[in-house]
Amino acid sequence: MNSMKLKAAALALCLGLLAGCGMDESLTMTPETGEKIEVTLDRGDDFSMEETAGTVLVYQKKKVMLRCAFISEEQEKAQRASIITMPFEIHKQEKDYISYSMAGPEGMVNYYMYPVGKKTWLFAATHLPPEAAEKVLSRIHFREAKS
Repeated sequence: MNSMKLKAAALALCLGLLAGCGMDESLTMTPETGEKIEVTLDRGDDFSMEETAGTVLVYQKKKVMLRCAFISEEQEKAQRASIITMPFEIHKQEKDYISYSMAGPEGMVNYYMYPVGKKTWLFAATHLPPEAAEKVLSRIHFREAKS
């Protein structure tokens, strides 16, 4: 009888630990475009996020891994136009997606811009190398929130 209770307790503990491992964290942003954008992060591997002054900061073990701002299509076009005035390297460019890097005051910065709503674009920045940044970006998802 005691071994059954021990097995049940061990199973309950394992299920409790597993339930906390892959839980998603979500928040809803309302950028200047007026859309509501739901941001969801896979919290595994000690990832977390917070909203600060309209920006989403993605952390891993308290270290900022990615900064996400939300801009309009006009702001996105202006940002693309300004890129060509400075030294930069494009990593990937498609119709509605661009990733590029530029030297900043604290070293190389990688940027990502793509639509996350009908009127809203993501403008993300990180000091991570492109491969690592892509892994962080794969943990975060954006969609228009239901009103």
